[in-house]
Amino acid sequence: MTQNTRSAIVQMEEEYIALTIFYTKKEDRTTICDKIADVEEKFHVHPEVIHKRSQDGEGGSFTVEFAKDIYTHSRIPGEFIQTLLDELDIKHCEER
Repeated sequence: MTQNTRSAIVQMEEEYIALTIFYTKKEDRTTICDKIADVEEKFHVHPEVIHKRSQDGEGGSFTVEFAKDIYTHSRIPGEFIQTLLDELDIKHCEER
């Protein structure tokens, strides 16, 4: 059985939602980036994406942020996040 090297946290406020995906293996960086691009294409939406690498260069995080209009007037951010989590095989996501 392979160990999942990815985890996620969703943060929600009144007019803001963000998904942060953490990874521990360098190889995951490209996979996560590619999956974000695929889901952007599917939903025709381009949220702000921030990538941070850990100091060791192996792990890091991607944060996908939706703010204001696209979040308050649409279900797309939630559908986008669920699809991305499914594509990355992340079964549980912490909420903050």
